[in-house]
Amino acid sequence: MPARGKKTSIQEARRIGIARLSALGDVVNTLPALTALRRARPDAHIAWIVETASAGLLEGHPFLDDVIVVNRKEWEASLVRPRRLPGVLAEVRRLAERLRGAELDVVIDFQGNLRSATVAWLTRAPVRVGPGRGHAKEMSHLLANVVVELPPRPLHRVERALGMLRALGVKIADSRPLVPSGEPERERVDAFLEEAGIGEGAFAIVHPGTSRFGSYKQWPLERWGEVARRLGSEAGLRVVVTRGPGEEGAARVVAEGAGAVVAPQLSLKALGELCRRCRLFLSADTGPMHLASAVGAPVVALFGPKDPALYGPYFGPSEIVEKPLDCRPCRRRSCDDPQCMLAIEPSEVVEGARRLLAETSEEDG
Repeated sequence: MPARGKKTSIQEARRIGIARLSALGDVVNTLPALTALRRARPDAHIAWIVETASAGLLEGHPFLDDVIVVNRKEWEASLVRPRRLPGVLAEVRRLAERLRGAELDVVIDFQGNLRSATVAWLTRAPVRVGPGRGHAKEMSHLLANVVVELPPRPLHRVERALGMLRALGVKIADSRPLVPSGEPERERVDAFLEEAGIGEGAFAIVHPGTSRFGSYKQWPLERWGEVARRLGSEAGLRVVVTRGPGEEGAARVVAEGAGAVVAPQLSLKALGELCRRCRLFLSADTGPMHLASAVGAPVVALFGPKDPALYGPYFGPSEIVEKPLDCRPCRRRSCDDPQCMLAIEPSEVVEGARRLLAETSEEDG
């Protein structure tokens, strides 16, 4: 996997930038690259350029010296109101100044689309690394002056990021993801579990929601409710239903009749801490699923449109529930008839949970 273009200098760079803006799952899947980079360059200043939604996971990370936040979604929302345009332009200028002020020597664009490549270009770093044509989108490789030629086959996002580092001469001695959790997160989770009367390791998490962008991966709430009920009655686990912003109503629908507890709105770090303590985590293909996997939780993941070989849980024990339909995997961004998800039955999810519980119980023994 050679890198071509301007001479790379990762081993000599004093200040290194990571461009991986969104989404949460992709940010989590880039954490192993951060670990490998920090192990290889313990003396370097490392900054991560990220969008607002995932910034909370990275702020205060022990392997990072700086987090540069891009408020893209807020800017896009403001553009529909012409009166806000001057303010948005002023913020964009401040971001450009912030990027240049970071004085980065090398920026590695792990995302590989026009947005991330533009942000990397705005840093004015002498070396801007990006994936080659086969893995870059929207001709983003044209904005890089070092192009990493990865294998032509599709790669899991974790392996793609690590492959880029290998091409730059970074030895991958340790790439375990580190999801930080501090005293505030531990206290928050302690208080919730104590109030709910739930013992550590005696509960499963059901995360029924998806992002608005990924709504076509949504599984019917009533089916999640049946799974939650059966996890309690058949597996003897208390069930905690977690939620993202604006998902409290959906979480309560799942919890009603299942004897489940709806978790409060948690920060990303607190959600990671809760997942670290659970016996089982269940969701569709979501960012929280990748977060749970990264902290070592056993994961049951429902996959419809996407290919789990590329986007599945990577780090801990897992069970994939999917249907081998001719239309999947697909590259569509939306679907009015997501049979790939609707074909999955609650009994199949419960059976996957049983298998994973048995497997992890044997490992614990």
